Amino acid sequence: MTLTTLLPTLRASIPDPIAADHWPAGTHATLTDIVVDGVSLHDLALLCTTPCVHLAEASRGPISVVVTTVLEAFTAADGTPTLVLDADLAGAGTAWRELRLLGRASRARCVPTAVCVRDAHLRAAGEAWLPGDVAVGDQLGVPCRGALTRHDVEPAARGARAGRRG
Repeated sequence: MTLTTLLPTLRASIPDPIAADHWPAGTHATLTDIVVDGVSLHDLALLCTTPCVHLAEASRGPISVVVTTVLEAFTAADGTPTLVLDADLAGAGTAWRELRLLGRASRARCVPTAVCVRDAHLRAAGEAWLPGDVAVGDQLGVPCRGALTRHDVEPAARGARAGRRG
């Protein structure tokens, strides 16, 4: 448990710590961003449309850091906050506990949040602990094992590839 977990208002003055074993070497958090190999994930998302992917090397092999945008945010029937992302990260070796809000410092408490992708249907991708005020338009960054490309995480591309196989 970190200080920013216990007192979320501290996120306005100290960065939320990251688990270094899930991120490429040299990655560091700022108040509103994650910087990987000198590349700001927030700035990367501003330059490219999301989902976007930054590939970096780590001691255990390549790590892809995906930046995604929240397309929908709602509370499920069971009361669970649910986010629909523009990236399909199911099966991508995603470190869900490292999913990070980019572009702003939230003072809201972190809550267990269902993460989904919408292609033809709404599909669950994972669960993360995120600030309770994450909303449509917010950008999130997350490390994934292996060398991914943008094509690998686009929901339409995954559906198209699956359709061609059958």
